[in-house]
Amino acid sequence: MTIARRPHQVRRGYTLVELLAVMAISIILGAVSLPTLRAYTRDSKVKAGADTFRARIADARSAAVGQGRAYRVALSPDGSQVKVEPDDLDTVGTTPVDTNDADTPVIIEEGMPEHVTVEPVVDDGTQQVTDQSGWVRVATFLPDGTCREDHAIVRIREPGQSPIAIRIRGLTGTVAHATGQ
Repeated sequence: MTIARRPHQVRRGYTLVELLAVMAISIILGAVSLPTLRAYTRDSKVKAGADTFRARIADARSAAVGQGRAYRVALSPDGSQVKVEPDDLDTVGTTPVDTNDADTPVIIEEGMPEHVTVEPVVDDGTQQVTDQSGWVRVATFLPDGTCREDHAIVRIREPGQSPIAIRIRGLTGTVAHATGQ
C-alpha cells in the first residue's frame, strides 16, 4: 500500500508576526543609537569650526611669508566669521578675494558652521585690538612666519557642547590645542 504525498509547497512571503518582529527590532536599535548619532553630529560642528579656524591661520601665515608682508587674522564682533587680510590694509571698501596672484593681497572672509562661534581668550592685562568695523584681531603673522602676539588663544564653541581651545604660538606661528581653557 502506497501513501500519496502532497507536494511540499514553497512559502512566498513573510508572516505578519515575522514582519512585526523585524520592525520592533529596527525601532529598538534606532532608539538606542539615535542619541549617540546626535552627539556625534553636534561635536563634528565644533571640530569643523576648529578646522576652519586652523585653515585661516595657515592661510595668513602662508600669505605673510609668500608676500613678505604682515597678515592678520581677525574675528567678527559676534564670532561667526574669521577674516585674513594684510595688516597694513585699510579694511573700508575692500572686498574679500582669494587669489594666487603674488602682487594682489589675499583677503579671505569665511563663516563658521551654524551656531558655532569663535571667541578670543583674553589674559589679564591684555587688551583686544579692534578695528573700525568691530573686527577683533587675534593674531598677526610676520613675513618670517612668526606671530607678533606672544600667545593667542581662541575658544571655538557651540551651545551645549564642549568647546575646543586653540593656542597660536608666537615664536613659531604654529597652532596647538590649548589645555585647561
